[in-house]
Amino acid sequence: MGNISLLRVGGVCAILVVVSGIMARIIFGNAWLASRGVDTIITGHWFDVPALLLYMAAVLGFYQALRKAGPLLLIAVVAYLTGIIFVLAHEFIRLGIAYELVPGIAEASAATRPVLEVMADTLRQTSLLAASVGFVLIFGIGVLLFSLAILRTSVVPKWIGWLGLINVAANLTLVTILSGVFDSSIRPPWLFASGTSLGWVLAMGIVLLRLKEPVAPVSAVSS
Repeated sequence: MGNISLLRVGGVCAILVVVSGIMARIIFGNAWLASRGVDTIITGHWFDVPALLLYMAAVLGFYQALRKAGPLLLIAVVAYLTGIIFVLAHEFIRLGIAYELVPGIAEASAATRPVLEVMADTLRQTSLLAASVGFVLIFGIGVLLFSLAILRTSVVPKWIGWLGLINVAANLTLVTILSGVFDSSIRPPWLFASGTSLGWVLAMGIVLLRLKEPVAPVSAVSS
């Protein structure tokens, strides 16, 4: 019963990740909200934060469903969770810049403004580096190993495994081509990478909710 609960919780969290992620993507580029005084950058990042926290629980559900693929998936879980922490650091650094440095730069004198601008640029580059490391861990190791496990087992439909591999390629290509610049103004690659990511998580969430029984552990299967 505990295993089934973990699958259900993971599935619900995965779907909530998609809902929160879609809201963030919409807000980031919403000119209507910006025209009415809403800081779309801050609001969008605050939708990304709960999405990342929910993602942690979803990953545990992914592992629960696919753990018969072997202990190698533990590496995927560790890489996934570590990557999420790096991306969370990126989000909080961006929020800190938006809350503290941006107003300070606007109100600073001509003498102090250059110092604050250098500080903001340094933090911005640090946040991009954290995001790049996080994306490599999440997609280059986590999603990759989960997708390969899907293709090796019959627990999850294999097309989700292929979608995961496309997701890996899209996000690693984005990191390489854009040199870690994750910005909503870069539409085509950003939207494709985000779309494949959210699509894969949504598919996994639905599968977890539809699974009737937990997968037996490897030791139980071998015995």
